[in-house]
Amino acid sequence: MNNLADNKNGFIECYDIGGTNIRAALIVDGKIEEPFINEKTEKNNVGSLVQQIKRISSSLRKAHPEAPLSQIQAASMALPGPVEGMILLGSKPLEFDEEIDFSCLLGDYFNVPLLIGNDLNMASQGELALGQFNEIKNFCLVTISTGIGVGVIVNGSLYNRQTEIGHIVLETNPDLANPCLGHNGCWAAQASGVGVEKTVEKMGQKLTAEEIFEDSQFQETVNKVKHYNAYGIGNLINAYDPEKIIIMGSLGLKQFNKIIPDPEIIKQYTLLKNIPEIVPTALGENIGLFGAYFSARNFLKTA
Repeated sequence: MNNLADNKNGFIECYDIGGTNIRAALIVDGKIEEPFINEKTEKNNVGSLVQQIKRISSSLRKAHPEAPLSQIQAASMALPGPVEGMILLGSKPLEFDEEIDFSCLLGDYFNVPLLIGNDLNMASQGELALGQFNEIKNFCLVTISTGIGVGVIVNGSLYNRQTEIGHIVLETNPDLANPCLGHNGCWAAQASGVGVEKTVEKMGQKLTAEEIFEDSQFQETVNKVKHYNAYGIGNLINAYDPEKIIIMGSLGLKQFNKIIPDPEIIKQYTLLKNIPEIVPTALGENIGLFGAYFSARNFLKTA
C-alpha cells in the first residue's frame, strides 16, 4: 500500500463505466490502490447512475482516511460513447439516447478537475503508457464487450476524433441484421455481447453471451461472429494500417480464441498484404482504469 499523504503527486479517482460493470479505484503513480470496486452499472437512468458514482466515490474516500482531500488531484471517467467536452452524446451500452452534461451533474460533487472521455480513447492512453508493446507507435485498440469500439494511436499519439467505427454496417440481410441506434446490422449489433444475445433471441432462446459461447449448439452463431469480426478488423487495417491490433473488453478477452479470426480470413476484407498481429491487452480488465488515470495525468500537465 502506498502512503498517499507522502506522495507529492497525489492521486486520481478513476472510473471505467461500462455497459455491464463500473470499475473504480484510486490510482497513485500508476498503481491501483485497494479497495478496488467492481459492481453492476445502473443503466437507463441518469439519476441512478449519478447516485451510484457518488456512493462509490464516498466508499473510496472513506477507505483512505489518511489522505486529505487536498491530495485528490482529479476525477477521471471513461464512458462508452462519443464525448464532447464534458458531455456524453448518448450511449448505446448505457441505454442513454440523450446528451448528458457531467459537469452539471458531478462537477460540484467532486470539487476537483473532472475529466470525462470516450472509454476507448482513454484506454488507448493506458495501453500506450503501460502496454506490452511500448515500441509500437501505431496500433488499434478494439473493445468487444456490451458494445464494440475502437481507439487509434498514430505515431505515438491518440487519433482524437469522434469516430464510431463499431457502427459500420456489415450485415445487410434484414432477417439477420440486429437493430442499433437508428440503423441495423452494424458491427456492434452483430458481434458484441448484446448483439450475440439478440441473434440467439431470434431463435427463440433468451441466454447470456457467456452461456451462448459455452453451448456447442450455437457453434454456427459463434462462427458468424468470427466472420463479422474479420470484416470489422479488415476495415480497421484498410483505414489505419496498424502495426498491432490489441483486443480488450470482457467478451474479447474471455472468448479471444473463439471470436478473433485467423489472418487468412481477414485477408478477404483488406487489400494490404500483411495482417498485423492481433493480441489481447496485457493490462487485462483494468485497462480502462489505467486509461482514465493516464488521460487525467496528461490533462493535468497541460491545464
